[in-house]
Amino acid sequence: MARNFSGRRLREARKSAGISPEQLAVSVGRSAYSIHEYEMGRVTPSVTVLAAIADTLGRPVDDLLTEAELTGRAA
Repeated sequence: MARNFSGRRLREARKSAGISPEQLAVSVGRSAYSIHEYEMGRVTPSVTVLAAIADTLGRPVDDLLTEAELTGRAA
């Protein structure tokens, strides 16, 4: 199983932490638009930004990832 970034999980974690997209953006050095794009799943943050987001939210990076099955590959 592969692990993929989940915008939905990011949005849930951010809301749970009581942090606005703007506050998160300032904290990780990105724009609020970038945070929105991450949450919508249209853009995947770099590993460095993902780690900064997780740190700001007080969550492990794993909380922002989801399981994804690899398809089309023989075991």
